[in-house]
Amino acid sequence: MNYQIIIQHLQSCGYSVSTANVFARDAIEVKVSIGSYVITLIHFEVDEITSMPVFYLKDPQQFPRLAHTTSSKDFNLASLCVNVTDSVSINYEVPKIAFEDSLRKHIELLKKCLTDLTWNKDELLREFLASWYSLTDTKFNDIICVVESPEFCILKVYAPEGKWGLKSCVLVHPENYDLKTKEPFFRIQVAERKTQPDLGCILPLPSITSIPWTVSDLPQWFLDHIELLNPEIKELFLTTFAQIRKNIFWVIFHIDTPSGKSWFGLKFQHKKSRVNKSLPVKLENFSEWNIEACSIKLFDKSSLIPRGGAFCDLQDKRVLLVGCGSVGGYIADQLASCGLGNLTLVDSDTISIENTYRHYLSIDYLNWGKTTGLRVKISTKYPWINIKPVNGCLLNFRNVSILNSFDLVIIAIGSPTKERIFHDYCIKNDVETAVINTWTEGYGVGGHTVLDIPEQKGCLRCAYVDNENLCRGLVSNLNFLKPNQDLTRNLSGCGNAFLPYSNLSAIQTASITTDLALKFLQSKIKDSSKVSWKGSDIEALNENLELTDRYYAFSKSLLITPLLNPECDICNE
Repeated sequence: MNYQIIIQHLQSCGYSVSTANVFARDAIEVKVSIGSYVITLIHFEVDEITSMPVFYLKDPQQFPRLAHTTSSKDFNLASLCVNVTDSVSINYEVPKIAFEDSLRKHIELLKKCLTDLTWNKDELLREFLASWYSLTDTKFNDIICVVESPEFCILKVYAPEGKWGLKSCVLVHPENYDLKTKEPFFRIQVAERKTQPDLGCILPLPSITSIPWTVSDLPQWFLDHIELLNPEIKELFLTTFAQIRKNIFWVIFHIDTPSGKSWFGLKFQHKKSRVNKSLPVKLENFSEWNIEACSIKLFDKSSLIPRGGAFCDLQDKRVLLVGCGSVGGYIADQLASCGLGNLTLVDSDTISIENTYRHYLSIDYLNWGKTTGLRVKISTKYPWINIKPVNGCLLNFRNVSILNSFDLVIIAIGSPTKERIFHDYCIKNDVETAVINTWTEGYGVGGHTVLDIPEQKGCLRCAYVDNENLCRGLVSNLNFLKPNQDLTRNLSGCGNAFLPYSNLSAIQTASITTDLALKFLQSKIKDSSKVSWKGSDIEALNENLELTDRYYAFSKSLLITPLLNPECDICNE
């Protein structure tokens, strides 16, 4: 890239620009005056621009603490956050324009920080966690903390004992916290730790008066903010820790900021591994200690569930899922990923080698019961779900009291006869729970889901009205493949016949089912409904199979529509 053209262009725009060599790298240097400050911006030359050109602030320590800046640990430079660089579409074909635009944004940010001190202070507080995280240089991964409240309390802190997963994280919980009752998932992780826990505490800060630029600022920052504590909390903190001698201490802070509740921490470790001393509370004592800034992640369903796009209001919902095959397995995972709190799984089958490329469970679960395997995998993936596996089948659940204990029943067994028998039972016995039936057709042509809500017009039988004689039929009128065709394949004898469809088809059917289930559970749908997805006909036609008129006329793929069929004898009595 021709930097001479870029320099000439920036000079023509009125900027003071020159070439430079910084840390043995070719760079360009821009000098700008803002008020009484003379600012130097450094850009390190690159071969091509693939994102917004970056400029660094030289000698950041000579300025007040500036918002949206991160000081380098190794160099006397600070990066400036003017935008998410990769998200901006730049004119890479005319680099000089990209440089002009980027430089203007960097200068505008610095001018705002240096001339509007109130805005700068507010922004520093709003982005406090980002500034704090820039100071972290820990040799472990996340610090995951269970907390009951932001009040002062003693903490147990467990060091990591592995490289991956939760074993690689520091685990923290209040000293007298009932993990067994309140956080069984977290309790299992803590129980696996072999070493004795370190000591820590929570300190609620009423305010923040300064933002540390570098790690060397942390001791003074800590002492300054201890003075801001509520007098009772300060006395409790100092008297508690003055009597305890340890090699490691942890202090976790809490404060309300404009961005929400913020948690962050400090780790104090004596420089001599076998020396135990009390927590340093005087500046001269810090020379004996290493102090690290730490990021704190709360193990809290009220924050983690919505952060992942799931819904806390599903935590008290109860769903019965019958059928844990290729479609049902993905439904189970998707429901859990959406925040469902209670899931009962019903199936009598085990994972076989033939399931390898179509089932949610991997070959590691070979010969496991499908329900048990799903419980193990899903429960370790999503902490706040209670899964009950049941070895059984759909018709075993013809029990009104059991069915009415659930908010929703989902049937994913692909057996129209048993589904109709079960539906008859629900109708005759006034079962109050809504039922979803779902199935995938072979050869990638599509899949279907119907939601039958009691006391609403539209039921499973609406999807079985014969379009020719308008009577009850044996085949769903939603299907895309005509009936009375041999749709199965077998590769090793009659006992291994199967309906051919891909993992993608199973996932697609599971997705429309989960979407319909969520909308019902969250009261976004109150009428019996149906939804289908339509795939390609190529594979079916290659097998000389015939498709229904509905397939060729269907144009509402993935759209939820009313289930009611005006010819249904049940809904139109």
